[in-house]
Amino acid sequence: MLTTLVGLPIEQLDTPALLVDLDALERNIARMAADIEARGSSWRPHSKANKSPAIAHLELAAGAIGIACAKLGEAEVMAASGVPNIMVPNQVVGPIKARRAAALATQTRLILAVDSETQARQLDEAAVALGTHPEAVIELDTGMNRGGQPPGDKVMRLAELIAGMDGLTFSGVMTWEGHCMSVSDPVEREAAIRSSVGKLVDMAERIRAAGIPVEIVSAGGTGTYLTTASIEGVTEVQAGGGIWGDQVYLNLGANVEPALSIMAQVVSRPQPDRILTDAGRKTVDPSNMPPIPQNVPEYISQAFSAEHGKIVLSEPSKTPGVGDRIFYRVGYSDQCNHLHENFYGVRDGVVEAIWPVLARGRIQ
Repeated sequence: MLTTLVGLPIEQLDTPALLVDLDALERNIARMAADIEARGSSWRPHSKANKSPAIAHLELAAGAIGIACAKLGEAEVMAASGVPNIMVPNQVVGPIKARRAAALATQTRLILAVDSETQARQLDEAAVALGTHPEAVIELDTGMNRGGQPPGDKVMRLAELIAGMDGLTFSGVMTWEGHCMSVSDPVEREAAIRSSVGKLVDMAERIRAAGIPVEIVSAGGTGTYLTTASIEGVTEVQAGGGIWGDQVYLNLGANVEPALSIMAQVVSRPQPDRILTDAGRKTVDPSNMPPIPQNVPEYISQAFSAEHGKIVLSEPSKTPGVGDRIFYRVGYSDQCNHLHENFYGVRDGVVEAIWPVLARGRIQ
């Protein structure tokens, strides 16, 4: 049983292991909750970077109104673990998924992103058949150029259609202003965020003016939440990955600290300037942001194959040796956590909690 590891020093864990600094995680959760509340919005943290009900319940205890899940399968895991309010800000399409969504609405408040009449009718038909009422938020494209409808008449017609349905219930609108994160100048980035999210707020007001209530106006992610949460008319923010304080989100200015690392083992020192570890691409996907080695001499490069991490040192060194542990700061939690079976919660170098990553692999 994994619980037999609780109380042991981390040196007695096998490698590679995904470690959570519990003190840092708790501070990050508290900071994000407070920052968003102080700016006038509610917090609906996205769970795509943790996929763990244990983490979701920590966020709910800190004041989150619910969570967001990237996939319906993730939402099913979270609902089965008692999470009472779940949004899937992604298109749930097709009769199979529509039936699953209608059934899931018996277990939790379920809110689904919708951007087409076809999708809305599928969801409504399944809901009527099961006698449930999942909710819909229309996704708007406010500059991301991915999913969603541009603000305008088509969104208005879709809102009117859903508002008249017997199963699917209209609840509001949402967007993701992720394109604004690529704006490097902080002043220009804030202006871009306000412009993008402003289109969402304006569309919500237009729908209200037509006599259709709009409860939810949802936007934001960790790269934008400090601005988005302060925009008048936004009701909730979906920032979630920031709780891990990975390098991607630190670079974007999130008010958090590093809380996630990988403990790996040196498995070979074939040359004095080369370190080989057991943390390869199956441990961390480095394609967005590679992990950052911490307790090694100065290095000039690193590379990853399926099972190995390679670090090339600036100068020959005898340390670390074969069997020694090294630590990587995680570059991007979204592309790391789902590769692991468990989080090992650590405080003062001792394992305090083990949280299964229950929604890993839930891609349907």
